[in-house]
Amino acid sequence: MAADERWWLGVDVGGTFTDLVAVNRETGEIRDLKVLTTRPRQEEGVLAAVRGSGIPVGAIEEIVHGHTTGINAVLSRQGARTALLATAGHRDLLDLGRMDREFGPRLYDPTWLRPHQEHPVVRRRDRYGVRQRIDSDGAELVPLDEDQVREIGRELRERGVESAAVCFMNSYLNTSHELRTAELLREEHPDLYVQTSALYPVTKEHERTTTVALDAYVGPTVTGYLHRLEAELSAIGFGGSLWIMTMNGGVGSVAETSKAPVFQLVSGPVGGVAGAVQLARTREDGGGNYLTMDVGGTSTDVAAVRAGTTPLTDLWTVEHGLVMTMPAVDVQSVGSGAGSIVHLDSLGTLRVGPESAGSQPGPACYGRGGLRPTVTDACLHLGILQPDLFAGGAIRLDPALAETALKTVADQLGMTATELADGAYRLACSDMAGALRSISTYRGLDLREFSLLATGAAGPMMAVQVARELGLRSVVVPAHPGEFSAYGLVSSDLRVTKVQSPLAPLTAIGADKLEASFRELEEAAKADLVRQGVAEDSISVQREIFAMYAGQTWDNRIPLAPGAIDDARLGEIAGQVHEFYLSRYGFTADELPIMLTTIEVTASAARPAPPVRRPAAGSGDSLLRRSPLRLAGRDYGEVPVHDRDRLGADDVVEGPAVIVERYATTAIDAGSSARIDSTGNLAVTLSEEGA
Repeated sequence: MAADERWWLGVDVGGTFTDLVAVNRETGEIRDLKVLTTRPRQEEGVLAAVRGSGIPVGAIEEIVHGHTTGINAVLSRQGARTALLATAGHRDLLDLGRMDREFGPRLYDPTWLRPHQEHPVVRRRDRYGVRQRIDSDGAELVPLDEDQVREIGRELRERGVESAAVCFMNSYLNTSHELRTAELLREEHPDLYVQTSALYPVTKEHERTTTVALDAYVGPTVTGYLHRLEAELSAIGFGGSLWIMTMNGGVGSVAETSKAPVFQLVSGPVGGVAGAVQLARTREDGGGNYLTMDVGGTSTDVAAVRAGTTPLTDLWTVEHGLVMTMPAVDVQSVGSGAGSIVHLDSLGTLRVGPESAGSQPGPACYGRGGLRPTVTDACLHLGILQPDLFAGGAIRLDPALAETALKTVADQLGMTATELADGAYRLACSDMAGALRSISTYRGLDLREFSLLATGAAGPMMAVQVARELGLRSVVVPAHPGEFSAYGLVSSDLRVTKVQSPLAPLTAIGADKLEASFRELEEAAKADLVRQGVAEDSISVQREIFAMYAGQTWDNRIPLAPGAIDDARLGEIAGQVHEFYLSRYGFTADELPIMLTTIEVTASAARPAPPVRRPAAGSGDSLLRRSPLRLAGRDYGEVPVHDRDRLGADDVVEGPAVIVERYATTAIDAGSSARIDSTGNLAVTLSEEGA
């Protein structure tokens, strides 16, 4: 293989497009590509992207992949037929949840049902109460009824059940009953996919049960997809490494990630956050604060990146009542994207999304049979999108079709197509701003410390208006924004997380036992990475605890500094918990015992960061044309349209203007300006008196 032919590929499957970013590890060359997502066989779109890159398969060393196979199966309820084996008396835990209901218009609706009750991932007839019991201290209270388990296994085989989730009370302390149950089920039903709570053995019975049930529900679908993808890549001659993005922000081999497929549910959006973290670390001060806004065709994913660190959460909600407990990148979604349908609700109110035109038929202006207006149609009609420059000219947009679709809704409101397009654009921006507030302002973050990082093909064209709603003064559009999640995949580290849940007072556990438990987890996590080809001396380890005061219900993640734990260090950890409560909640309760619920170890192996391409001096010929633009209620007439690829480090674009690139368009308003910064980002500074 030639020295200049060593490529790493990031491939991200979204709801509308499958994105690819290819990085040449030797020359720094970067290629990007979009193809339409292929459902239900997403691997066909992945292979189309790999072929479309023009890179010889033999020159591809690594492919890092994020997909939507699992989350699609859950949202559409097209996963495997799944059974749940729970401790006798607890088989209805999925329906009971935590006895709360989602705040919203149906809060007081007496006919309301939990989403899982209306559309269960495990039907009640497929849930079994098993005679067994582990006590709260991990001791066996009631022996496992093996004959009953064998009978259940035979019944599952006869009824055509494909998958089984096993989650018993207190099994995070003693896994023996779950593991034996899994053995017995496989003996009676060899083709059965079986998952136990050993995949993430922590407290919180409801969340642990839903996590295992969701894994069993998507497991056959996800592992089937990964194995098909491996086979298809092998068939075209790919002999490199295939890595899969997981929800903890790291990547792993197909073999390792297939052990817990549920941790891949939304691996694509996680790639976008990984890219933001990598981008923040390229700053001269070594860190940065970004509110990330990744706008695709179907939805918008948002996150808050502080000081160049990955934001994590321990509870991730698929939908109300389906909550997973696991370390996951804290990224949230709102059903408002470029392909979102503009429509009137039952009260005649203008709405945008959550229904999307998707890739087929797509927005009306694509000319593929879509008749309903979308945000893309609105942006084309307003002049934000250029008909002949969309997707690098690969898709020519039809303004007449967009206007016709917009009129179908505008006529009902007595508005012009332009007025409707402007209202839909601002409404979509408002929805995105609301999602960003939920992960920033509502959590006590000071927005003055953040820039808005706009990614996704549609993010830059909405960014300035969203930033104004939030009161932000700067927007950053990175290189290749339309494929930024794919870029983030390429820059992600290998990562493995292991946990134990002692659920005991910190002082009762003691320094020696706590240190021994951490070392046990570290050895297991390192072994997982070594099996994936990582040299042990290149592995770094992060220790964290989950703690709360005695009598509380919810614990808190607290990272620990490196170093062995002795009696003196145990006292320091207690002080750290008190300091955390004071800074986060404004109080301490020193008189109460500190309960240590869970200890966690994350082992990671850093992968080389993609090269940063420094911009050349401006050529002075970036102006392509002048074109009409209406932005956020202001008609600017004809404004300059610039080619981003021709902008250099010395060039400044004053608004109002439009800046186009292959897979994204940035719109800036009057008084604001944009320039290419030292790392190749498009930095937009918003004026006080803009649109």
